[in-house]
Amino acid sequence: MGEFLVIRAEISTAADMLEIFPDLKEYYWEESPNYLDVLARWLPKKEFKILPKFFDINYKPGTVGDEADKLITEIEGCYIAEDQIPIWRSTILELPRMKQELKRILEEDILDMDFAKELATYMEDIFEEPYRRLDERELKSINENLKDFAKILTKLAECIDKIKIKKGVPLVDFEFCIPRS
Repeated sequence: MGEFLVIRAEISTAADMLEIFPDLKEYYWEESPNYLDVLARWLPKKEFKILPKFFDINYKPGTVGDEADKLITEIEGCYIAEDQIPIWRSTILELPRMKQELKRILEEDILDMDFAKELATYMEDIFEEPYRRLDERELKSINENLKDFAKILTKLAECIDKIKIKKGVPLVDFEFCIPRS
């Protein structure tokens, strides 16, 4: 069992979202906590700036000091909940840089055999025994799962744009997070 993407919205916002995208409830994503940890460390090597922070359970806005952290802090795109989980605000999905990163995930197979090697090393450190490296089929499956995550966030970003146009509102507010068990 993995970690899920959780979306929280006021009932009126949720109703607007489902009215515009009735199939939104059909989307599903979950990932292994270990894979999330490796994604958080590995995606910056592929020039991703914001997305790795989504997967980093220890991310605290305003403490990293890099370009993405400054953007996130500037728009108050994330805060830390009482249980220390990063909670992301919908405003993060409106950033052009975020949209670029999601588009790249959807268009490319980002994860490669270097990711598989890093995952194996990470798992060996945790379990203190050799870990089998992923094969091409497994790597493709993880890439597809990452694409599913990007599809959901892209769908949510499109939803924001359409609700703003339809309702004539300046802000569509909801939150999302990846709680860790």
